[in-house]
Amino acid sequence: MRSIGRRELVADAGALFLCGLAGKQILLDQPADVEALAKDVEVPPKVEAARAGGAPEARTVLAAAGGTREYWIRAEKVRWNVVPTGRDQMMRHKVKGRTTFTAYAYRQYTEDFGEPLGKAKIPGPLIEADIGDVVIVHFENRLPVPVTIHPHGIQYSADMDGSYKGPFTDPGGFVQRGDRVDYMWEAIPGSEGAWFYHDHGPVTPIPLYKGLFGPIIVRDPAKPRPDREFFVGFHAFPPAATGIKGQMFSCVNGRAFTGNTPNFQARVGEDVAWHVYVLDNYFHTFHLHGHRWRDPSDSRNIDNFTVGPGDVESARFIEDNPGRWFYHCHVFSHLEHGMIGWYRVE
Repeated sequence: MRSIGRRELVADAGALFLCGLAGKQILLDQPADVEALAKDVEVPPKVEAARAGGAPEARTVLAAAGGTREYWIRAEKVRWNVVPTGRDQMMRHKVKGRTTFTAYAYRQYTEDFGEPLGKAKIPGPLIEADIGDVVIVHFENRLPVPVTIHPHGIQYSADMDGSYKGPFTDPGGFVQRGDRVDYMWEAIPGSEGAWFYHDHGPVTPIPLYKGLFGPIIVRDPAKPRPDREFFVGFHAFPPAATGIKGQMFSCVNGRAFTGNTPNFQARVGEDVAWHVYVLDNYFHTFHLHGHRWRDPSDSRNIDNFTVGPGDVESARFIEDNPGRWFYHCHVFSHLEHGMIGWYRVE
């Protein structure tokens, strides 16, 4: 590895670099040893103090006007097959090469981590709240590297940020293996909408690329809810995360290619909402065949929108067109690497 002077993201001659820690530059298209990277990171002072004195109590930012939503979420390893059928259903051919790797996942549990609520999966569980609610996420790390949960869109204090900040890091920004932390966030007025959460620890973005992300929805209880609501995560599994040389998977919710990506379904007459978020370094254009919706920015009728890294866009309409349809990224190199799925309307 070549030494560099600072941590940065570099595009050089078409190769995208993930610049990690301790002056090491990491290529996205090459396997990366995230555990070795983590060993080069010093434990921040606040984290050392918290381990010696017990975990800090979560605190509120504002007085809660609504209820409390509690989640028990654990970060775990999982053997993950990006193409479980082994085939691209649309093109009717086998996907060549290895498609299974050791991923990271946020897994939801019952109260006090009693029992898992289903299998570990990518993305992580949907975190839901109404305006006025307090959201408490009890988080435990079972991975060999420090990871976190960092939310978008919802309100939180600086110590509930879930981000690594070097020597200024709070305990929630550096959760080591076997440790727990309680995050407290608030769904204040103005936070309504679809958002997401992800790892923002000391070796980010590799744990994120290995699967540590999930959706958030904050609703206004005074407004009608859609009949169907779909959360679509556009992201890549690069070799730096999977260890599979020469294979960049372009994914929808952890899977690639039709017959593997989510099959969404609705009925004519239903109120349908799509929420599309991006968790990689690329811009993606979400397109849904056979449908249009109002652009909230200027009231035009549109049938696609472009979503950048860390962005979320939504589409909502009354379903009126039955059939089997594609949804996909309209960047064709992404579509050809698997970022496409089925939408069936009866």
